[in-house]
Amino acid sequence: MASPEAPGRVPAREVVSAALDRAAAHDHLNAFITLDGEGALAEADRHDARGPGGGGPSWCLVVKDNIHVAGLPNTAGTPALRDFVPAADAPVVRALRAAGAIVLGKTNMHELALGATSCNHAFGAVGNGTDPALFAGGSSGGTAAAVAAGIADAGLGTDTGGSVTIPAALNGIYGLRPSAGRYPSAGVTPLCPTRDTAGPMADTLDRLTALDTLVTGETGAPRDPGRPLRLGLPRHVFTEDLEGPVRAAWERAVGRLTTEPVTWVPVDTAHLVEHDSRIGFPLVFGEFAAALGAHLDEYGAGVTPVEVLDAAGDPVIAEMLKATALPTGPGYPGPAVLQRALAQRRVLQAAYADLFAVHRLDAVLSPTVPVCARPLRRFEDSLPLNGQDVPTFFTLIRNTSPAATAGLPSVTVPLPVTASPPVGLQLIGPRLADRDLLSVAARVEALLRRG
Repeated sequence: MASPEAPGRVPAREVVSAALDRAAAHDHLNAFITLDGEGALAEADRHDARGPGGGGPSWCLVVKDNIHVAGLPNTAGTPALRDFVPAADAPVVRALRAAGAIVLGKTNMHELALGATSCNHAFGAVGNGTDPALFAGGSSGGTAAAVAAGIADAGLGTDTGGSVTIPAALNGIYGLRPSAGRYPSAGVTPLCPTRDTAGPMADTLDRLTALDTLVTGETGAPRDPGRPLRLGLPRHVFTEDLEGPVRAAWERAVGRLTTEPVTWVPVDTAHLVEHDSRIGFPLVFGEFAAALGAHLDEYGAGVTPVEVLDAAGDPVIAEMLKATALPTGPGYPGPAVLQRALAQRRVLQAAYADLFAVHRLDAVLSPTVPVCARPLRRFEDSLPLNGQDVPTFFTLIRNTSPAATAGLPSVTVPLPVTASPPVGLQLIGPRLADRDLLSVAARVEALLRRG
């Protein structure tokens, strides 16, 4: 992200031109819904016109197509919003642009951010940045693929139940789901405001940490950086029923960290998964229609949630949300169910807080996703895992959803693998301890990669 300081810095037009060449070379990934080459070059020329001292180095950013960028369509991956063009940047984009980011375009995603493969029925499926024959994960798959392919220095996605960390892990890059409420939510098409957050992706952990600083202004040093780490080792669910390459990479990581200044603390996580299974979807279904309607009205999109779902490209998403998330639907949970889910979420948050406090944990570790990326357009509904057919969506979000529902920060770090698609290591930290968690991730990664 950091170009050389002036006077030797690379001209912004040169930076953007090279990125657009890379985008053209990786067009087969279908990572973009809108690639704004003309606009990016014009922005680069404005950067260059300010001269070496006019704002620092320039770098390229891609933005998921449910985060507003002024003057570009914000489709949220759904046909009814093709012509919706916000007038202003979302605050999270504005912060990065102020730091020298030039937006290359808006990235492809799972429709309405409700899915984990980014096989979009309206705008096409997103290929994995490491192998275009595999799916990218989702819902922020286009951002992950673009960063993994080297098109951009960094990217923004959104995360409701793992939509940043899942595609980051499957594409072999770094992703941060911040604590709920830590990043500004204005100008982001909502799915479930209680669980939604924007989040960054990058090809190095240093760059990911720098992005977090640019958005939040936080630069705090880690607490007690020299003391041994205390890492939670899940005894249930998160480390069970893993695909072979994932299990091998995970066991190598645990073994390597066991020989280092690390204390592994076995922890019970089954109750966290049970809580999440009762909370996650009632929150989505209870909040979706009102939140989306208010968003569309506030920004003058000119359509209603019903019209959005009537025109949706994915019939499964459309019918599910019509039945469960519209107040007229037969499966709509209603205000009482939503309030119970919010109350149960507070119980889940307390359970996580107790877990960290009682065991004095720096982080809880697990594989980010139980499986590797699978062939494109083949496993949207179910996939084989250890001799059984399992639901794709729930399998992909299994390890990421509980902490996301609780609003905790999580980061995914690529694990060293041999001859297989990427595998991610998930680290979960206490609420609002995002900077400490990033520091823990840096220490863990250094230990894993030390020769």
